Amino acid sequence: MGKVRIIPAHKQRGNSINRSPDEPQSERLRVAAYCRVSTELDEQVNSYETQVSHYKELIQKDPSWEFAGIFADDGISGTNTKKRDQFNKMIRACKAGKIDLIVTKSISRFARNTIDCLKYIRDLKAINVAIFFEKENINTMDAKGEVLITIMASLAQQESESLSQNVKLGLQYRYQQGKVLINHNHFLGYTKDKDGNLVIEPEEAKTVKRIFYSYLQGMTMKQIAELLKADGVLTGGKKTNWHSSGIALILKNEKYMGDALLQKTYTVDFLTKKRVKNNGIMPQYYVENDHAAIIPKSVFMQVRNLIRRRHNGITTKNCKHRRLNGKYCFSQKLFCGKCGDILQRNMWYRPEKVAIWRCASRIRRSKTGRQCMIRNVKEPLLKEATVEAFNQLIEGHELASKQIKANIMKVIKNSKGPTLDQIDHQLEKVQMKLIQAASQHQDCDALTQQIMDLRKQREKVQNCETDKQAKLHNLDEINKLVELHKYGLVDFDEGLVRRLVEKITIFQRYMEFTFKDGEVIRVNM
Repeated sequence: MGKVRIIPAHKQRGNSINRSPDEPQSERLRVAAYCRVSTELDEQVNSYETQVSHYKELIQKDPSWEFAGIFADDGISGTNTKKRDQFNKMIRACKAGKIDLIVTKSISRFARNTIDCLKYIRDLKAINVAIFFEKENINTMDAKGEVLITIMASLAQQESESLSQNVKLGLQYRYQQGKVLINHNHFLGYTKDKDGNLVIEPEEAKTVKRIFYSYLQGMTMKQIAELLKADGVLTGGKKTNWHSSGIALILKNEKYMGDALLQKTYTVDFLTKKRVKNNGIMPQYYVENDHAAIIPKSVFMQVRNLIRRRHNGITTKNCKHRRLNGKYCFSQKLFCGKCGDILQRNMWYRPEKVAIWRCASRIRRSKTGRQCMIRNVKEPLLKEATVEAFNQLIEGHELASKQIKANIMKVIKNSKGPTLDQIDHQLEKVQMKLIQAASQHQDCDALTQQIMDLRKQREKVQNCETDKQAKLHNLDEINKLVELHKYGLVDFDEGLVRRLVEKITIFQRYMEFTFKDGEVIRVNM
């Protein structure tokens, strides 16, 4: 057996990244400090300024240490390192070979996430960068360091999880009390007064109304976004870059009619802070008349129903499912009087270029090979007939208006069943029983089902109420038209078609115009 000679390892005092084995090590360690305060409510001893001044003094008074900077994150949570800019800058400096030792107050200041904490300790240890935790008196280069760190970091993570749970319970209590928490900084149409209450911002409210009424008049979300962008109108984030997705969020936001649905999303993981849509996993709370409304409830409900209609399409009388869009003012309004299908727009180029409207069942031959033979309608003729229909409406509206209003009021008077107030009162009683049963760990299935049934009943009554309000609103709109155009229309107006025409039924020899207040006008072709 040959002679064995031991070659002792060189004691590594500092960062070995980008350093050759023969390069002499510096006698002074390059030391940096990391500080973090997660909220403005931390005690003074843990405050941002106190930590910075403490570490500057600590590093500079040790002759074997060379000051390598202070890295400090103010007001940033420790559960995740992605948003901690100074922390990430410090790690980059270590990997660039500029730091040998990091001093920090405690493991909880460095990270509350065990995985992140151990990852960075091991990454830095691989390049001989040590971390010293003052409170725990742990140096990561010691043999016992990682065992202690694993235990301490786990405790810090448990503390963070407990805090997250307490915050969640606090929010749940606020929701149950009907206290609405809204970040108004990017909330178009609203701001907050000195008492923290939501109040309408008049100029932004005009934009909100424009969006709702434009959609109700037949425009698509994309068209609305393009018009707002072209006009230089500002979004809630004070930008001019509008998108159809942003318009959709505004149109579906119940807060614009003065109500608030709480807990639409929830946090699935307190470490990643990932939030997902609440599809019934967590309870939700609906607060009615919480703040001033920008949009009347009747208008909001009409918009909601129109969104559903456009999304789902319609099933025509001949059992054909058709997708709807609002590209043209006649797109969702023309129906075939023979087969009940919708009419679609095409272009003819001979003998001259002209737009025509054709029955969809005539364009798309059915499985039986049959085609609908209703006549095609040229768009110029359709526009002329529309002007004629509006003029007939204006001429005979006064008598029809009185009859329509009388019919609506008669329906309201004779309506049977519980009112919204009665259902709400019943809902409140059942909800109180549910809260009491849950606190006593009793079976809540029956009460939960009762609440769901009451909500369905409420939605049905609400839809009936919305229909009545919508008819009255449409009647007022036509009254305004009649007042404005006493002597009749001369030119075709696309906006009036979008606003006031419910549908146009095409027959072989005439067209039947149904207006949104219920009036029907026939125009011969």
